Amino acid sequence: MRIALALGFVALSFTSAAQAADRKIEDFVGRWIGTGQATKGIVNPVATQSRDSEVIIEKAADGFKISWTTMSSDINDASRAKVKTSSLTFKRGKKPGLFVDVKSGHAMDGKKTTWARIAGDTLSIAQLVVADDGQWDVTVYDRTLKGADNMKLSFTRITNGAIARQVSLDMTRTKN
Repeated sequence: MRIALALGFVALSFTSAAQAADRKIEDFVGRWIGTGQATKGIVNPVATQSRDSEVIIEKAADGFKISWTTMSSDINDASRAKVKTSSLTFKRGKKPGLFVDVKSGHAMDGKKTTWARIAGDTLSIAQLVVADDGQWDVTVYDRTLKGADNMKLSFTRITNGAIARQVSLDMTRTKN
C-alpha cells in the first residue's frame, strides 16, 4: 500500500497543470547557485539543515547532464558540515519530454531506477531503489523555472511510505 502511495506521489509530482507548452531542456541549461533549508515533519516542519548548492545542467549528445554540489550543515551545529557531489547523464526517452539515466538499473535488483521528465516549467528527476529486504526509497527533485534566471528546487525523499526529508532552495542562474 505504501509503495502505491509513493508511486502515486511521484506520478502527481510529474503531472503538469493546464499550462502552455512544456519547456525544453535548453531552458534549464546553465550554472545555478542557491541556498535553502532541509526540514522534517509535514504539519509543523522543523528546519534541520542549512543547504548551499551549485547545479550545472549541460546539453549532452542525446539528452543532458546534471551535476550538483551541496554543502549541508546542521542548524544546531554548523561545524557538522558535509559536502556531496553527484552527477547524472540522461538520454532522451521514447516519448517527448522523458529522459532515462544512462546508468539506470532495475529497482527490484537493488539498483537505482532514475528518470527525468519536463512538464510545464518543471524538470523533475526521480529515483527509486528497492533494498534486498523490500524496504524502498523514492527521491524526487523538482526544478521549477521562475522566469529566465530563477529556479525553485524542491527535494522530497520518501522512505517506506513516510516523508523522510524535504528541502527547498531558491536558485539563480549565474552569468559565467
